[in-house]
Amino acid sequence: MAAVNWLLINAGNAGLWLWDVIKAFFGGVFEFLDMVLNPVLSPVFAVVNPICTWSCDGVYAVLSPLPVWLGLTVLSAVCGVFMLIAFRYTSNQTAIGRARDTMTANLLALKLYKDDIRVAFRSQRRLFAALLRWQWLMLRPIVILVVLLLPIFAQMGARYQWRPLYPDEQTTIKVCLNPEFNDPPEVLLQASAGLVEVVGPVAGDGELVWRVRGGEPGRHTLHFDTDGTVVEKELVVSENFERVSAKRPGRRWTSQILHPIESPLPADSPVQSIEILYGSVDSWIYGADWWILYFLEISMITALLCLPFFKVRF
Repeated sequence: MAAVNWLLINAGNAGLWLWDVIKAFFGGVFEFLDMVLNPVLSPVFAVVNPICTWSCDGVYAVLSPLPVWLGLTVLSAVCGVFMLIAFRYTSNQTAIGRARDTMTANLLALKLYKDDIRVAFRSQRRLFAALLRWQWLMLRPIVILVVLLLPIFAQMGARYQWRPLYPDEQTTIKVCLNPEFNDPPEVLLQASAGLVEVVGPVAGDGELVWRVRGGEPGRHTLHFDTDGTVVEKELVVSENFERVSAKRPGRRWTSQILHPIESPLPADSPVQSIEILYGSVDSWIYGADWWILYFLEISMITALLCLPFFKVRF
């Protein structure tokens, strides 16, 4: 029994060590990619995000008379058709069809000539080669679709992921300080009509945290005074369905993708990011845990129903 316990303990330790090695490797790879891509992509998103926000505000203004779930359904269906058209014109439909036909023919050969070993091996080899070719052909349009969908998902998250702060509701505001500053600045949250109670800040781990309570309904601008430099953050107080910006990001492009509504903070700012912990939307369809699944389901169903009209091959 002691030998079994020793074996299990050492196997577990080996598994944990291997997991740490994998995390360290991929963490280093992602950190390197971020270091290389950030100088290029951060200015790009600083220009693209305001355009996307302005466009999406116009789209949601058109959808505003509809119930929220119906607006999400219409938007998902339109995006499904858009993705189908984008896939058709960014993929090599002839080559994809040829690869699919080759796979079908060799699957049929395996079924008809299963007693002939030579034919079976040859069909398996051709099937495997056609499968690899099909996957390669699918890669380019999928990458393009992902790039196109990222800004859309980010804009939808600002509208379906969170809800505004209710009047008289408590929440917290987090200010992440720039670690490049040796002496942390003193940050003061100025009074605002959107807040009726402000407690803090409490410092810890490079952050300042305030406990606040919602005040007058509306879109308010919070002002954070950092040793004479004022940094702004939008606050939304309302009981209605409205767009909110949970976080004003820094200059990292990954953070700009996830939080595209407000402009990124300057690189030399003593404040790296400002986050308001809004509550999640309470709904089985468009709530924080469901809107992405609902969007994907409706968009894929719409795309499948429209396949015969656009003659797209996958």
